[in-house]
Amino acid sequence: MKQDTHAASATSAGVSHIQLMGAEWKRAWRPGIAALMAGSLGYSLYPAVSSLFVEPLQQQFGWSRGDIAFVHSFGLITAFIAPVIGRMTDHYGVRPILSAGLLLTVIGYVLLAMMGGSTSYYYAAYFFFNIAGMATTGITVTRILSGAFEHTRGTALALGRSGLAIAGALMPMLLFPVLTRFGTAGGYLVLAGFILCIAFPLIWFWVPARSVELKAGRIKATEKAEAWHVLLAKPKVRILIAASVLNYVPVVALLSQMKPLAIDKGLDAVTAVGAVSVMGAAAAMGALLSGVLVDRFWAPAIAFVLNLAPALGCLLLLQANVPPAIFYGAVLMIGLGQGAEIDIVAFMIARYFGLRSYATIYSLSVLGIGLGVAVGASLIGMAYDHFGNYDVAVMVASASFFLAAFFYLAMGRYPPDGAVH
Repeated sequence: MKQDTHAASATSAGVSHIQLMGAEWKRAWRPGIAALMAGSLGYSLYPAVSSLFVEPLQQQFGWSRGDIAFVHSFGLITAFIAPVIGRMTDHYGVRPILSAGLLLTVIGYVLLAMMGGSTSYYYAAYFFFNIAGMATTGITVTRILSGAFEHTRGTALALGRSGLAIAGALMPMLLFPVLTRFGTAGGYLVLAGFILCIAFPLIWFWVPARSVELKAGRIKATEKAEAWHVLLAKPKVRILIAASVLNYVPVVALLSQMKPLAIDKGLDAVTAVGAVSVMGAAAAMGALLSGVLVDRFWAPAIAFVLNLAPALGCLLLLQANVPPAIFYGAVLMIGLGQGAEIDIVAFMIARYFGLRSYATIYSLSVLGIGLGVAVGASLIGMAYDHFGNYDVAVMVASASFFLAAFFYLAMGRYPPDGAVH
């Protein structure tokens, strides 16, 4: 009899939870769609399609690939803009900052479309574009999702990230014929048009203003975002930032050398290119998997497993000649770690620290990752030049994943509802 009572109680709780989730998606689907489109069509899309512009820029202006790629070094400077964007988002609300960022990104694309043959103009326009685009990244987009969703926050964040992956897969098919017929100016204007006609209106009309969040009780009028030095004085903030850096930097470093790494381990060129595609697919899987799981289980445990997998995957790559099946399996494990990082960190910030200083904390993580990627992506190439292989770099990457796994566990239990640590 007692067992029947417990079973009925559990069933009732399950039904209530499903009803609660249904009500949440019914209420929040508009800001959810707006965030998905802004994150998919904003600045974050450009790195996924930028390689399509390299050859057209060479043909139009006679620039070398080194001249074109030099703009990627601007990240060492523009990464420091992230905390400023985060602070402004927490202070003024996400809608005005993201809306302004989208409009300025459109202007950035227009400036790039107006280029002549001057590399100085190209660098200046791209620098502006890079700074403006920072306001359309996860700093603002994940703030919308974390504020709109609570019971299904992890799933919402995962779907938001998957939108960018889908846009990155589909947009090249549209851009290629445009670039062929109208050159780079046409390509830049198409990207600007998607933001202006789709992303900006959705953000402006469907994302609630700060006053609405105040009225709904998601944030309090008396609460102001804490200063950077106050946040960094909190051990758990430092732990989470360190975990995100240790998690994400080795993935990007390995991805930047994935094809030559595969060839160095005995794979042919075609199989090596396939490994890059496998890693991209694994990242999408990792994002969806982590998003669904953190809604149901303790997020640090999920993060631990999804960092342990790439740590072990790296160890599989230490053989002299890695069979293709094992290499692909290792890459799959590493890709899962990449897909999990952004969603889990965004989820943890909201769960452990609330929404009061959400964007500021997220932006500090972005700053750490940006600087770490700039250093790590350079060091892996230098390591190969020095040692004649990638083994030392792969071992360092494995150690970084292991450390990230335990850093996530160090976050401890969730704080009680309403408590912020």
